[in-house]
Amino acid sequence: MGRIPLDRPIFLLHIRALAAAAALGLVAAACGSPSKPTVVVPPTDPPSLTCPTVPESPSAGGSPIPVAYADPIVSGGQQPFTLSCAPVSGATFPVGTTDVTCTITDARRRTATCTFPIKVIVPKPSTIGLTKFVAFGDSITYGEDGRALVSSPSTGLRFFPSLQVPLFQTYPNVLQSLLAARYSTQTFVVDNAGSKGEQVNDSRTLSRFSSVVGSGRYEAVLILEGANDLFDRDARLIPAVVEGLRQMIGDARSRGVRPFLATLPPQHHGCCPDRGLASTLVPMLNAEIRALAEREGADLVDLYDAMLPAESTYIGFDGLHPTVEGYAKMANTFFEKLGKTLEIKE
Repeated sequence: MGRIPLDRPIFLLHIRALAAAAALGLVAAACGSPSKPTVVVPPTDPPSLTCPTVPESPSAGGSPIPVAYADPIVSGGQQPFTLSCAPVSGATFPVGTTDVTCTITDARRRTATCTFPIKVIVPKPSTIGLTKFVAFGDSITYGEDGRALVSSPSTGLRFFPSLQVPLFQTYPNVLQSLLAARYSTQTFVVDNAGSKGEQVNDSRTLSRFSSVVGSGRYEAVLILEGANDLFDRDARLIPAVVEGLRQMIGDARSRGVRPFLATLPPQHHGCCPDRGLASTLVPMLNAEIRALAEREGADLVDLYDAMLPAESTYIGFDGLHPTVEGYAKMANTFFEKLGKTLEIKE
């Protein structure tokens, strides 16, 4: 067959027609061609789990306890995921070690697992470094309840020089109970060496103190003195009070007895009789007591700051002596200080 000659203009026109047809086809596809594109999901790595680290959980009584834990961390895989753990978070675990196994399943049914331990322990009983204490002070240490006039159905008002709250409600006795409950494997002594009406600025007080701390029966002394020295409302007596307290601290240390020095509880004007006459001097003396404790490196027990927010609850109607609630607050304040300074950390 012979060669068919191509007319160049006609050939170019043919090429343009083919291009136009192709363009029309693309427009049709864009406007909704019956053919649908295929969605290609990029491949992913299989899922993996990183289990949480759960700290030991204490069981005070040795009984099973509920323990919550965080979900494992997922990496890789394809969402959505399905996670299951056994035992579940918040379940009850016995004392000892229990393994928890978690399994993750992704959208392609690929799985991964991890296992971690839940440890429930029975804490060792707490212990404290000293167990033999003596509370040294005046009528507040003794436990006077502040009542001077008591109503009687038969005799009317009757005067009592001083009455003591029940022994188990004095601050030394409450403190001993607190120590015994907290440190149950140890035996405690908290003797009450309170003496009514005692003043620091009195040689007999310092002599009595030496006798008590020098007896060899105690490892620590709880010093609460100075309220009676302020009764005359003379601020000039404060330096002598501070000097007497300084001598007590030195005397105790020289005998191997650790001193704990307390500020005075707050006072207010009371009734029948009013024994809170020195209420304005108490903050002044307490400021000197705090400074003394810092200079001497003694352990300070700040009863004033602890009791002031609820003074009307903690101090009785005579304005000086604590109520039963006040004595309990004093005991708790001493207890917290002893725990912070003497408790043995395992």
